[in-house]
Amino acid sequence: MAGKEGLMLDVQDLKKSFSGHRALAGLSFSLPKGHIYGLLGPNGAGKTTTLKILAGLLAPDAGHIYINKEMYRRDRSDLKRRIAYVPDQPFLYSKLTGEEHLHFFADLYRLPRAVRTEKLDFLFRYFEFEEYRRELVENYSAGTKQKLLISQALLVEPDLLLLDEPLVSIDPLVGRKFKKHLRDIAARGTVVIFATHILSLAQEICHTIGVIIRGRIAAAGPVAELIAGCGGLSLEDFYFDLVMRHDGFSQA
Repeated sequence: MAGKEGLMLDVQDLKKSFSGHRALAGLSFSLPKGHIYGLLGPNGAGKTTTLKILAGLLAPDAGHIYINKEMYRRDRSDLKRRIAYVPDQPFLYSKLTGEEHLHFFADLYRLPRAVRTEKLDFLFRYFEFEEYRRELVENYSAGTKQKLLISQALLVEPDLLLLDEPLVSIDPLVGRKFKKHLRDIAARGTVVIFATHILSLAQEICHTIGVIIRGRIAAAGPVAELIAGCGGLSLEDFYFDLVMRHDGFSQA
């Protein structure tokens, strides 16, 4: 991991509570440019809360976030336009066509229309839903809606891409192409944070992983190092052993 001077994202001691329930209890991690970070943890551990705070949808109760050494807050629209988020519960405008929806999203990010056509052509073709380009979103299947959601995030070429279980409903072929594209954009400097319950996916695509338990990072590092540190078990064995050593979490 790069030193502080080489960091793109620096998250320091985030805390967040909801109605007395502590969702984040001092969460910290730092990532350099071009890094794919897997965020693992049991249900309710704080993964989605972390992503929503980074996306600017929630404000932390305490803590700081720095993007390229600039302090990030919800009112920093200039920094928010460098972030894209694929949530686990998608919101799409059902009365727009897929193409209209992407243009609307690009307008929010002030993406010049002169550079959109080539990007839209690529995304509809690459993720294999060109035939639905001018179809109303309300008529999309769950998988096609997920392709649209992924496309809107990639369209704006963010510096920070936040993904919450993005491959839900995606067929394996498109999923494979998506993973390749993530590697490509990371190679160009994008930081990707990938929250997932699929341990094999995290092991395949992420440079490092962090396991959230009770609102804190309980373990983090390259998969091979984490496994070696617990006696050479599989990632699945490492993960479940780590979680079960912390009381209060079901293994659902």
